[in-house]
Amino acid sequence: MDWRNKAEISDIYVYDLSTGKEIKITTSELALNPKIYGDRVVYCNMSGEMSGIYLYNLSTNNETRVSTSGMGIYTSIYGDRIVYLNELAGNDIYTYDLSTKKETRITTNGSAAIPSIYGDKIVYHDWRNGFLKYSDIYMYDLSTSTETRITSSGSALLPAIYDDRIVYYDQSNGKYDIYMYDLSTNKETKITNNETANGTHPLYGTLAMYGDRIIWLERSSVEDLQPGEDLYFNIHIYDLSTSSGVRISTSRDLINYLDIYDNRIVWSSDNRTDISNSTVDIYMCTISEEDKGSNDKRQSRMEKNKSMPGFDIVGCITCLFGVFMYRRK
Repeated sequence: MDWRNKAEISDIYVYDLSTGKEIKITTSELALNPKIYGDRVVYCNMSGEMSGIYLYNLSTNNETRVSTSGMGIYTSIYGDRIVYLNELAGNDIYTYDLSTKKETRITTNGSAAIPSIYGDKIVYHDWRNGFLKYSDIYMYDLSTSTETRITSSGSALLPAIYDDRIVYYDQSNGKYDIYMYDLSTNKETKITNNETANGTHPLYGTLAMYGDRIIWLERSSVEDLQPGEDLYFNIHIYDLSTSSGVRISTSRDLINYLDIYDNRIVWSSDNRTDISNSTVDIYMCTISEEDKGSNDKRQSRMEKNKSMPGFDIVGCITCLFGVFMYRRK
């Protein structure tokens, strides 16, 4: 989404990497939180009587209003299924099937948030055991219409799912770390190990997964700062196939709203060098096989790129504030 016209006006844009063209797909002036799958873009329109969940088909250039029952602030899409949080109907998760044009209520506790869908599985966090204090991760299987509780720590938030793997933040050890739960083995794995108050911080849009790669924002602790480093949040990646993780950026910009598809990462970056005239833009980078190497090798590549340290920039997308890869599957 983009506020290029006025601070209070937000519309959705798409940048096609294959053509280098930008497309404006909304004119409502209050469109939020876009998500993309294939040629379909789903988003929330909050402009008065037109409020609801909308779908834009990039192949046909048609916009469709798929739900009018409430405000879907957080949306997710996979195939023909759209999931969203209906805040006006009591903070519950709903799904809309594009093939049947049927809307289904998934939760009934009025305490769910941040849904993410992959295949038949929807994951979300839920405060049913104590609002704003005891949050756990749950999964709903559309093929069996059953709900499964994934965590029991009472401090898990912001899940994302890819295939049989769920990643999320959890504060069960006193500090927020990133964990992964494998549905095929029913095993939980701790990905990060934050022993100080710095490190990962659970914010919407700061944790994503594709294939064997998990990305998130993290900052060094004061004790671990190296010469030339600071306390800015930067992007980290963990590769499950090699059981190794590294920091891949050294930017001093305010980075947030990141996502990953294949070997590409996109994120928004707020240039705060001049607070009175800060700018927010969208960037993209590619991850090569070389990026699985050591931090020493990575540092030498960082120094070669002064425009955005730590990345091999292959494109700059200046349209979406929360863009996701165009060919997502």
